[in-house]
Amino acid sequence: MTGPAGAATRPGAAWAPLIIVFGIAFGLRLAAAVALPNIHHPDEIFQSLEQAYRAVFGYGIVPWEFRDGARSWLLPGLLAGPMWLGNWLAPGTGAYRVLALALVAALTASTASLGFAWGRRFGEPHAVLAAVILATWFELVYFGAKAFAEVIASCFLFAGVFAASARPADARPRRAFLTGVLLSCAFVFRFHLAPAIALAALWHCRAEMRNLWLPLLAGAAIPLAILGLTDWVTWSIPFGSIIRNFTANILEGRSQFYGVSPTYWYLQQFVHYWGVAAVAIVALAVWGARRDPLPVLAAAVIVLAHSVIAHKEYRFIYPALPLLLFSAALGSAECCRWIASVRQRLDREHSLAALAIFAWLLASLALATSDAMRPEWSRGRGGLEAMSRAGSRAQCGVALQGVVWAWTGGYSSLHRNLPVHELDPRHSGDWNTRVFDAWIAPRTAAEPAAAGFERRHCYPQHDGYVDDVCLWTRTGPCEHGVRSEIQRAMEARGE
Repeated sequence: MTGPAGAATRPGAAWAPLIIVFGIAFGLRLAAAVALPNIHHPDEIFQSLEQAYRAVFGYGIVPWEFRDGARSWLLPGLLAGPMWLGNWLAPGTGAYRVLALALVAALTASTASLGFAWGRRFGEPHAVLAAVILATWFELVYFGAKAFAEVIASCFLFAGVFAASARPADARPRRAFLTGVLLSCAFVFRFHLAPAIALAALWHCRAEMRNLWLPLLAGAAIPLAILGLTDWVTWSIPFGSIIRNFTANILEGRSQFYGVSPTYWYLQQFVHYWGVAAVAIVALAVWGARRDPLPVLAAAVIVLAHSVIAHKEYRFIYPALPLLLFSAALGSAECCRWIASVRQRLDREHSLAALAIFAWLLASLALATSDAMRPEWSRGRGGLEAMSRAGSRAQCGVALQGVVWAWTGGYSSLHRNLPVHELDPRHSGDWNTRVFDAWIAPRTAAEPAAAGFERRHCYPQHDGYVDDVCLWTRTGPCEHGVRSEIQRAMEARGE
């Protein structure tokens, strides 16, 4: 069969747009992670990549969460496979880390393809706008290859809400089962999303107990069983990571040690990063909710639920961003359709959609390079790069001076089983510089040069404590010393 009608029925024709959208989204996310290495928050290293590295290579820094059982091994376990594969394919290179980040980028890129499929329910402009926005929006690219539990959970939540928002005629036991699997996957990676997950489940199943609720619960039981078994094997109690995390951070208030913010803080962050565009995005999302209310409702529940928790971080509400932006994409397409109908020029709808795409791309680029966002692209880069460089030069140990250990790449960047020492400025007279031959410190530090170290490389850091981080090295013999190794120092402080 030939012609447009035949093209629509060619094998694989329906998948081609999804694959193209996925490829663009994946490429942008991985390219940003490789070309602009940074740390948004230490958890993306020490709660995931560092523990996966420890599982594969047998050594690494162990934070309190993985000593007390407050984190599940599911996320490190997910990353350990590609990390092992990267080291097997290209030992002695950074492939182990790149493949782990590539897995995260692939998961988040799937959101753009799903957005295209979801938008296609309402029209071609809706699908294209959703795909472009979800593939290119600056925050989705920035977070797209970051090994946060929130980022991984967002992929499953978006897919679960997509499945849950099916038209009543499409609600079938098989779809309910899949919806349960997806929503449960989101829960096991980020149990704080439970209110939004419950909303999606209620929206999909309503009062259909036998045909929908039972299959959904059966599907949800599979990821839950995997989490329970994983915690049982690793922490000796089913669901121990959730129990201990909730006890430590909510009941004992340990999370408040890292800061407390007012209820409206997340709204301030939207204004901080989006500026006046925040009003337009929210208005478009509300307009898009006329087509499908569930995504914007789920996003609102995520923000509201996290707003009542004292300790707040922008990444906590990341799962709300793809849902909110998808709804805004629907609103943009509806706006184009409305303008075309008012002018009685329905043939101009696609031209207006193209103009809307250009406006979204321009807004994303402007916000990505704004004063609020520009420092984020290089935050923590010094710690990552200096540790990686130290791994290729050091022979006996690495010292940290004036650089918080949490804002480095840890052993997942160092990639050498060497002692890491933390130099206490209060006891500088006791420093034994012969136990290490790589020294990481702020650019302004005078001690490394005075001790015979030569400055090799400097990188931006912008972690709130240090602007620039440099690596100094020396040649010559080394002594063995364990008194100030980083793990011992961390455990003494309960970190």
